[in-house]
Amino acid sequence: MTTPYPEGSVNAYLLLGNPVTLIDTGIWLDDSVRQIHQALMNVGLDWKDIDQIVVTHMHTDHTGGVHAIQREVDAPIFVHSGARFALQGGMAEFERVNAYFQDFFRACGAEGKVTRNHKYREQKWAGVHYVDDGDVIRAGSRDYQVLYVPGHSQTDICLWNEEAGDAFVGDHLLKDISANAFMEPPSPAQADRLKALLQYRSSMARTRALAFRTVYPGHGSPYVGHQSLIDARFQEHEERCEAILQHVQDGLSTIYEISSAMFPWLQGGAVFLGLSEIMGHMDLLVERSVVKVESNQGVLVYTAQS
Repeated sequence: MTTPYPEGSVNAYLLLGNPVTLIDTGIWLDDSVRQIHQALMNVGLDWKDIDQIVVTHMHTDHTGGVHAIQREVDAPIFVHSGARFALQGGMAEFERVNAYFQDFFRACGAEGKVTRNHKYREQKWAGVHYVDDGDVIRAGSRDYQVLYVPGHSQTDICLWNEEAGDAFVGDHLLKDISANAFMEPPSPAQADRLKALLQYRSSMARTRALAFRTVYPGHGSPYVGHQSLIDARFQEHEERCEAILQHVQDGLSTIYEISSAMFPWLQGGAVFLGLSEIMGHMDLLVERSVVKVESNQGVLVYTAQS
């Protein structure tokens, strides 16, 4: 389906058989929902023929069509258990998330320089089934293992049928786009900041060891060769770390300063993308003891290790 986002189109997949399963739902725009309906009609089906929906992660370009589709068909939804807070937390959760991002911008040295203009939209999904790593979902006459692969988001799952090798991966492994490891708040039960890029690298190392054959991504065409793709992503991380380290050695010390130097074209809310990218790689450099970090009145200050 077409989207207004820089990555262009977003994919949804229809698995025929028993049960008929829709994987992801596109964005909230009417055109996106109409495109899904047209694809159903192209194979002789209608909304009523969808038995269930699986959401690969809680980003709006993959969940936006849920409300419209559930007005047409009473289909249960399978989503990772980490989505429970967003789906059940209401306004209190929305305010908690907003407060986290204000703290995040301050930690980056970007307080007053970037805003997050999200409006509260109540999520009312019917028939939600929360899944976790190792669960099995029957879809399109096959059993798919749920793989929890946090990093790009905290709700990312893959569906993998080991016999056929088919893997529906959402945005976990994109061939034509290097997916961002977005900073997100921890769950209400967690206190420590999540280190999204370190999570993402661990998730990729895990899926690299699995016998995926055909990979069905959330954006772009299906492909084979996920191991070489993951190797390329790891190499990109090394190159990004080298570039960031050079900026630190040149005297830049905050996430915002380095992001502005490396991504000067990012403006408005898009600045958050750069902050996430730099923060993730800083976590990697700190873990490797290449740089050290201290807090100065809530702002993280980075220096190169001698």
